[in-house]
Amino acid sequence: MYSGLDDFIFKIRSSNLKLAIVSGTIRQEIELVLHRAELAEYFKIIVAGDDVTTSKPKPDGYLLAVERLKQEYPELNLQANECLAIEDTLFGVQAAKAADMKVVGVANTYPFHMLQRQANWTVDYLTELELERIQEIYSPTPVISTTDQ
Repeated sequence: MYSGLDDFIFKIRSSNLKLAIVSGTIRQEIELVLHRAELAEYFKIIVAGDDVTTSKPKPDGYLLAVERLKQEYPELNLQANECLAIEDTLFGVQAAKAADMKVVGVANTYPFHMLQRQANWTVDYLTELELERIQEIYSPTPVISTTDQ
């Protein structure tokens, strides 16, 4: 889990943005981590490794998340290019970009300079991700797509 994730989720929820998880991890493990961290209620949409036949850097997981978000929130008429992926791996950045999403790299797993080369913008820590910047880029109700790795 990202350091500062609970504060970040609070900011997202208070701004009425939508969240999803796209991860190569199996669903059972994702749900276990979310329950232990008391964050499960905030993620209606989870695309786990056992939901798709291909993994990152293929975009299938992100595209499935968009479809599930469309079903859950049809009033948004959501398109992939209206979503922001928060990633900490190079394959994850590539997958989100292949799905036509903008990507914030978080230097959890890879050094800042490596993620910076591929992501639209990069931060050292999730706590540095400014909600105001996200809102400037997207419409009033953007969707944030995030990973748990």
